[in-house]
Amino acid sequence: MLADPAQRFSNRADAYVAGRPGFPAALVAHLLAAGAFGPGATVVDLGAGTGLSAEPFLRAGCSVIGVEPNAAMRAAGEAYLAGFAGYRAVDGTAEATTLPAGCAQLLIAGQAFHWFDPLAARREALRVLAPGGWAALFWNEREHDSGFGAGYQRLCVEFGPEHTQVRDRNSDFSTVAAFFGGEAPPPLHFAHSKFVDRTQLAAQAASTSYLPAAGTPQYARLRAALDALFDAHATDDRVEMRHICRLHAARLS
Repeated sequence: MLADPAQRFSNRADAYVAGRPGFPAALVAHLLAAGAFGPGATVVDLGAGTGLSAEPFLRAGCSVIGVEPNAAMRAAGEAYLAGFAGYRAVDGTAEATTLPAGCAQLLIAGQAFHWFDPLAARREALRVLAPGGWAALFWNEREHDSGFGAGYQRLCVEFGPEHTQVRDRNSDFSTVAAFFGGEAPPPLHFAHSKFVDRTQLAAQAASTSYLPAAGTPQYARLRAALDALFDAHATDDRVEMRHICRLHAARLS
């Protein structure tokens, strides 16, 4: 595994687009109702990747600047969001966005914050946000209670030596608290599902940084196990991948 988070997904961009779930519109509706942004707001998306986190905000009428250090992921995001005039991507990091001061009303990070230096990202966020601006950090977390969900989790543990480390980074409330200046905003949760076919399920696994990438020796074993899991649980050639999207959001000050 590569130590540099910015390079972990260089060979996974296509799989990320094909397999990863998006984020629920209810999350964006909640942030709008809470006053985190208004119509036509400029949103900065840190670790924008392939554009999945930016998409629901673009659909809500925002302009989004995607900050992404990985060239392959940044190009995939630009292609995926080509139909939205309000999207542009820049080569930067959460700790050094390259953006002008006070340019955004809302800063978001979807499925990315656990790779950041929280204090350096906080300093940069305070610089980039206009006075009174909000930040929203969110993750999709897989449901493990169904037969399929439990089976997929077992494969993540079996084939992913870094699974526990990445899971713990996702759920580390101390880093969220540090980013928000001392206390993590209470989490809110939004349930949503994605129905995937066999190919999309394989792409979901191939997009995960701690699982074997396509073309590696271990991937053939993983793919066989995924096929067996799919065959055991598919209905109408689809399985339901259930997620809970966890959100921490507050005004950053």
